[in-house]
Amino acid sequence: MNAELTVRKTIKEHGLIEKGDKVVLGLSGGPDSLCLLYVLAELRQSLGFELLALHLNHLMRGEAAEADVRFLEETCAGLGVPLTVRRCDVYKKAADEAISVEEAGRKARHGALMELCEELGGAKAAFAHNRDDQAETVLMRILRGTGVHGLAAMEYERADGVIRPLLDTPRSEIEAFCEKRGLIPRFDSTNASLDYTRNRLRLELIPQLAAEYNPSLKEGLARLSANAAEDDSCLEELADSFIASADISAGEGLVSVPRKALKQLHPAVFKRVVRKLFLGLGLDEDIASVHLNPLYRAVMKANNRAVIEFPHGYSAEAGAGRITLKAPEKDC
Repeated sequence: MNAELTVRKTIKEHGLIEKGDKVVLGLSGGPDSLCLLYVLAELRQSLGFELLALHLNHLMRGEAAEADVRFLEETCAGLGVPLTVRRCDVYKKAADEAISVEEAGRKARHGALMELCEELGGAKAAFAHNRDDQAETVLMRILRGTGVHGLAAMEYERADGVIRPLLDTPRSEIEAFCEKRGLIPRFDSTNASLDYTRNRLRLELIPQLAAEYNPSLKEGLARLSANAAEDDSCLEELADSFIASADISAGEGLVSVPRKALKQLHPAVFKRVVRKLFLGLGLDEDIASVHLNPLYRAVMKANNRAVIEFPHGYSAEAGAGRITLKAPEKDC
């Protein structure tokens, strides 16, 4: 199959784009986003949607980054796709938030795209993650000791409007598409730097594993993700059902649940419920079992009281009758 057919099939099977939608593509200028730009530009009339693009200049590569902007402006103008360019000092963001440059760049791209979608009145945000990216994400999470939710990795569509039309498309099809069309993607030198974890995994670990253990490694990891996504969806439904029916009370920066009701849950559902309730309090990251297991053990004990600390100042207090999850107090 080729990239055009694969993307069209993915959009249809998962209902990613509907007539009348506004779609904003995160555009870097690399082969993935350039391929998706051209495919979506060709599909917009037949599917009846409006296509726009956003490019974020990370201010990391000086004149090379400015040349990327000029290239994308010319490309989008030729396709009749409105382009918005925004800038973010990713090095400064990483230092200010005490996170890696990799994570700062990811958060900056996601934030800029979602912000523009909101400004446009609820547009969908299209990311150009491909099947190889999915395999890399799964393997990276395995190495970190993830659970089912982490193995499910990237979704085709999320509740916040993020869509990934390239997620079934292997990198080989994308490269063939660019070659066939005579497209010359921009090269980001940071993608070849072994200073970044994902690059080392892509350039060193995956090729070694494929050569020595399984030549179809990336396809296998993608299947693992798809299988885990089904299990993950089941856990989501069970957790949502519990939350909808339980005697849950909420206040400013806290939520409490009857201890007796939680004790009846399977550990996997228990952990999913806690994650979802913390998400509602603002803890927007995948909480690790190192935090969830002590809470589960505390809840399962007779009526012992305990306080379990979670990341970023969040906590859980196990009382005799109820379990209370708390957000950190806001500074005045």
